Amino acid sequence: MDANDLSILAALTRDVDGVRNLLSEIDRRELDRLLAMFAHAPDEQGAEAVGAAVVLHLMNSLPSGERQRLRLRAPTADPDRGVLRELAAVFGYRQPATGQPVDEPPPPAAGGTPWERIRTRLLSEASFSEEQVELLLGQDPWHRHLIRLSDATGEVRLPTFQFGPDGAPLPVVLSINEELRADVDPWGVADWWLGRNHWLDTPPARALGRVPDDELIAVARTVGEGY
Repeated sequence: MDANDLSILAALTRDVDGVRNLLSEIDRRELDRLLAMFAHAPDEQGAEAVGAAVVLHLMNSLPSGERQRLRLRAPTADPDRGVLRELAAVFGYRQPATGQPVDEPPPPAAGGTPWERIRTRLLSEASFSEEQVELLLGQDPWHRHLIRLSDATGEVRLPTFQFGPDGAPLPVVLSINEELRADVDPWGVADWWLGRNHWLDTPPARALGRVPDDELIAVARTVGEGY
């Protein structure tokens, strides 16, 4: 994590409500979920992994002008890694927002083939690297039933919706990923989770915690033999 990332986190600490107000409801919920992970980071390395995921989420979800203003709101002194301890103290007991999100799917990326646009859309979602997953409570990033997506450089990304605030994979996600064979077709299963679902009228990933687990599993089973 470089000085720029630490500056963004320092600015977030100073005005978290102002930053949250710049985000859509869905992105606010995701930010709160990521911040809640600070309470369970086992050490400074774990906190750094969470911090990196928070920075990535903000850079993907804030309008470009607001990203620059966030950097300008950082403290004048160069922040050090003490900001990670401060974040853990500030957000350790922060509860996620409870409002109902406005479930608008992200717009398709311009240009490229339909497959390339799908890959770009899925990779634009908040995700962890393998190293970050290992640092969060020692979770196994190679778990057979976790979705693992490779970007253009070959780096593996694991969508964050698969993990709870304690950093552990959500059992219902693992069950559905097993049902849909994420080990065989991770892109197809990721698209099921992150695309609008006819039965739920929202992407299933946005329904986690709002729809009973057994209902989500039943919806997944309607996919049939497609995955």
